[in-house]
Amino acid sequence: MTLKEEIYHKMYEDIVSGNYAPNDIITEASLIAKYKVSKSPIREALIELCKDGVLQSLPRLGYQVVPVSLKEVLDVIDFRIDVELAGLKRSFGNLDEGSLRELERIAHIPEKELENPKWDRNLNFHTSLYELSDNQYGLLELQKVMRENERFLSQHFQSAWTSASMHTMGFHDEIIDALRKGNLEKALGFLEADIRAIKDGILKRYSFFGGS
Repeated sequence: MTLKEEIYHKMYEDIVSGNYAPNDIITEASLIAKYKVSKSPIREALIELCKDGVLQSLPRLGYQVVPVSLKEVLDVIDFRIDVELAGLKRSFGNLDEGSLRELERIAHIPEKELENPKWDRNLNFHTSLYELSDNQYGLLELQKVMRENERFLSQHFQSAWTSASMHTMGFHDEIIDALRKGNLEKALGFLEADIRAIKDGILKRYSFFGGS
């Protein structure tokens, strides 16, 4: 990993974890002081984050954390439903016991995470399931979309993910069980319900607070 890539990932994680809030202004000088590196890798990482829509450059001010709208969050979730269900349909005929056991290993939640499952574990399950469709381009796009999903949730809807997480993690076992029994329709239903649970949680919370 290059220094630019290292800075990129550290900054991205800071944004996802909420260390930088929507509309915050980040300056090159503050990042140079924080990471104790030269201007070049900082600037290169900032340019990449702008290309990815995470930041936007504000001349003479710095780089602003791009806020995310409710529609963007919901659009990403609907896109995931379309893509992941199509991937499962393609991979269904190629599933074997080895693949299912690996999915079980990924789906297992350690006891220390039971009250607060990690997004990375959820990401790993969904991308590993899609990977069985043998579509490398689709896999890379899904990985990117899942990371965007994480960033979007972190800005406004982290509580919706937290409240839905145990429910959605339970769906992972249901998906595997349906696949092992050869029931594609059930597996598709559980997969859609898994992804949609986060959307339902967001809409419920959004409605509760009057759409603010």
